[in-house]
Amino acid sequence: MRLDEVTAEIRPRSELEAVDLGLAMVRRDFWRCWAVWWMALGGPLVVLGWGLWESPAWFLFLAWWFKPVGSRMVLFQLSRRLFGEQPGWKSLWREVPRAWTRRFWYRLVGARLSPYLPVTMAVEDLEGLRGAPYRTRSEQVLRRGTGVLTVVYLLADLAAAWFGLTLFALAVMLVPQGQDARWTHALEELDPSDPASVSVLLLRVLGACVLLAMSLTDTWLTGAGFGLYVNTRTWIEGWDVELGFRRMAQRLAKGVGLFALLAVLCGPSPLAGQEADGDGDAETGWRSPEEVIREVKADPDFEVKKVKRKVRKYTGESRISSGAFALSGMVSMILTVAAVAAVLGLVGWMLWKYRHVFARSDLAGDEAAPKPKARVVMGMAVTPESLPPDLPGAVWALWQSGARQEAMGLLYRGTIARVIEHGRVEIHEADTEGDCLRRVEAAGEAAFPPYFKGLTKVWIRLAYAGLVPADEVVASLCRDWPFVEGRTA
Repeated sequence: MRLDEVTAEIRPRSELEAVDLGLAMVRRDFWRCWAVWWMALGGPLVVLGWGLWESPAWFLFLAWWFKPVGSRMVLFQLSRRLFGEQPGWKSLWREVPRAWTRRFWYRLVGARLSPYLPVTMAVEDLEGLRGAPYRTRSEQVLRRGTGVLTVVYLLADLAAAWFGLTLFALAVMLVPQGQDARWTHALEELDPSDPASVSVLLLRVLGACVLLAMSLTDTWLTGAGFGLYVNTRTWIEGWDVELGFRRMAQRLAKGVGLFALLAVLCGPSPLAGQEADGDGDAETGWRSPEEVIREVKADPDFEVKKVKRKVRKYTGESRISSGAFALSGMVSMILTVAAVAAVLGLVGWMLWKYRHVFARSDLAGDEAAPKPKARVVMGMAVTPESLPPDLPGAVWALWQSGARQEAMGLLYRGTIARVIEHGRVEIHEADTEGDCLRRVEAAGEAAFPPYFKGLTKVWIRLAYAGLVPADEVVASLCRDWPFVEGRTA
């Protein structure tokens, strides 16, 4: 380690300043740091994705679990760059196998979930310590900044999730119109209350977006941890003092030659020193080095002063208990915020789900003036006069004649017309299939939600994915049509 060749200002900093130092080091070589992260994980993740193509959730979990391998490569790049070395691409490629195999079981199994990983990894990789020396050194470097490190660690994971969802929403919005049938079908079938209903297509795209976001946030997290590590060593080892002395020695070295020449030319002759006795020569004013040293040491500035101060004895238990107290307080705060957010979300969801109750509790004057009902929904006429008297019979006749699309369209718009008329569901002209389904479910049993949900799934599959249902399914929909007025046997 060559402190005189560091490429950053080394001085004692606060915890937040140390994090900012690490982020600045990443910002200086961001593209290189991001490239070495993918250099370590890119190939294995491609193989893993090919093997888990039908299980994208497992792929995303394993990619998150192996993040420390990429972090090691980013740490390797930042540490060499800090001390004046720019590693070549060949040396970086040679480091990749060591990033995977170095203390594999401990780093990727035993200590994988440690929030202090960005700092303790530097102790392991840069100082090469193992066993008891590693634990002792880790305790030393974790005396400062553990709270900030834990918060930054949690924020990095939350930022990865948020940024991944943002990229996913952007990908959905950028799907070209006319090629979004599979997307529409997958989104319409999405049920938030049933995680198993998420299609594999959505999980694949979501996994790719979260992986991209995770690679970005982990690069910055590693830089923040390295900044805290450097700052802690500066505090406990006095790197800034050592650098100050080295700079002073370099400045003094420039004038040593000239000073020595002047001392030889202007100083007393060695013979004069031999002729003078040990107490010095009063006539020439020359004094021996011993006499000068005694005079300097007699100066009051060199007087040794002792100060006694009582310091509470440091024990590992006190540090652990205080750290556990701080961690428990942070966990309690996080759980409290999560509980409040859950309660508020539940209240909002209940108000939205049963909003029809409040809509029906209006004044009598408002009930006397009903809102106009929709006449066209998604381009289909839903007025009662546009439907045949025996709608299930007409649908089945169309289906048997081979007009599959027309038959299902008639059944779907006829059902919408009946839920508007008899179920008192307020369906708007701009509503999609998913909007209509949500309004029917919110209206309650009067709108027959189970029947409408099954019909909506069959209609979406036929209209958007071109999947023709079996004759038995259509016959069952016609036979079980819940609006019995006008039906034939």
